[in-house]
Amino acid sequence: MEISIQKYGGSSLADDAQVAAVAQRVAQAHRSGSAVVVVVSARGATTDELVRSATAVSDVPDPRETDKLLATGELASAALLAIALQDLGVPAVSLSGPDAGLRAVGPPGAGVIASIDTGTVREWLGRGHVVVVAGFQALDDDGAVVTLGRGGSDTSAVALAVAHGAAVCEIYTDVRGIARADPRVVPGAGLLPELPAGVMAEMAFSGARVLHPRSVELAAAHGVDIVVRDSSGLGDGSTIFGGRTMLDSDVLEGRAGVVAVTHDEQVTQVLVDAGCDLVEGSARVLEALARLEIPVDSVQWWSHPGAPLRMRFCLADSAADEAAAAVREELACTVALRRDFGRVCAVGTGLLSRPGLTALGLNALSAAGITAECVACSQARTTYLVARDRVHDAVRTLYERFGLDQHDLAQHDLEGSRTR
Repeated sequence: MEISIQKYGGSSLADDAQVAAVAQRVAQAHRSGSAVVVVVSARGATTDELVRSATAVSDVPDPRETDKLLATGELASAALLAIALQDLGVPAVSLSGPDAGLRAVGPPGAGVIASIDTGTVREWLGRGHVVVVAGFQALDDDGAVVTLGRGGSDTSAVALAVAHGAAVCEIYTDVRGIARADPRVVPGAGLLPELPAGVMAEMAFSGARVLHPRSVELAAAHGVDIVVRDSSGLGDGSTIFGGRTMLDSDVLEGRAGVVAVTHDEQVTQVLVDAGCDLVEGSARVLEALARLEIPVDSVQWWSHPGAPLRMRFCLADSAADEAAAAVREELACTVALRRDFGRVCAVGTGLLSRPGLTALGLNALSAAGITAECVACSQARTTYLVARDRVHDAVRTLYERFGLDQHDLAQHDLEGSRTR
C-alpha cells in the first residue's frame, strides 16, 4: 500500500474556512487513489492559550498534567478536520498520537519518539479511510501522554512516514518554502528550491523556524525526503533531500559557499568561572546540561596551568535560569548570564575550509557598525553573536554581502568575492 503523508501546521487550520480548504485538498488526494495520513498541529495560537491557562491557575504547573492539556489542541484539530472530510463524503477518522502507535521516551515537553506501532493506522487505511493524526504527542513508558516539544508535529509526520515506508513527507505551512533568510526581516528573500538535509538541519537548529530540527534529522537518518510548500498547494516549494545523497553541485553548482542566513534573538550566553581542571570542569558542565536535555551552541573554554576554568556557551533564553542553577550545583562555581545577545548564522557547505568567508562576514558587519562579540565556525555554519538590537541589521547585512539576493550563488564563493 503506497501511503501519502501530509502535515498541516496550525496557521493552515486557523479558521473554519481554512479547515474546509484543507479538507478539499485532502479529499482530492484520497479520490486520486492514495492512502492518506494527515498530521495536524493545534489551530492558530491554541497552544499559547493553553500554556497561559496553565500558568494562570498555577505558578508551577505539573509537567505531566501540562502535557495532557497541551495535547488537546492537536486533538481538536484532528477531530475537526475528520468532520470536514466526512461532510465531503470522504471516510475519515481522527486518532491521537498514542492511538496512532507513537511511543516516546523522555521528560514531559521533550519526548523523543522511540517506536511506532503501525497496526491501527494500517487497519483504518485498509478500510478506505483518511487517517487524521494529532501531532506533537506520543505515549511514554508509564502510559502517559508526552509532548514532543514546540514544532513536534513535524517530527510526528516524518516519523509516521518512516514507519509506513513513505518516500516523501509533505509539510504544508504558511510560507512558500525554505527561504534564504526570514522574509519578515529580508522582504522578498528568495527560496531554496532544493537543499540537502544537512544544510536544512543547520538552518533549523540556528533559527529557521519552518521545520522542527529533529524532523530533519529523522528524515536524513531514514532516507525520507521532505517537501515544504504553501498550504494552498500552489507552487513547487522546497525539497529537502533525505532520501538520496545530494551532491553539493545540486545546490551550490559545485562550490562551497553560503546559501542562507538565519537568526535567533532569544539566546542567552552563559559564562562559567570554575576553580577546577579544564577537562574535568568542562565535561561536568556539559554532562549537567545533558541530564536536563538542554542543547547548547558556540561552546568555548580556555585555561592554563594554575588558572581557573573559564567557559562560555549559548542556549535558549527559556533554558537559561535552569541551566545556570544546574551548573552552579554541579561545580559550586560562578555563573553569569548575558541576555543582550542574538545569534546570526551564515549557513552552507565548506565554510570551515574557506576561512575567507568568515572574514567576509566579519568585515561586512564591522562596516555596518555591528560588533561580533563571539564567532564560532564549522563546515556548515558560521555563527556571529551580536547585540540583540542589531540582529535584524546583521541579517540584512550578511544576506547582501554574501550575494543571496542574486540567482547565481556560484558567483559569491570566496574567489568571486575577492573580485569586488
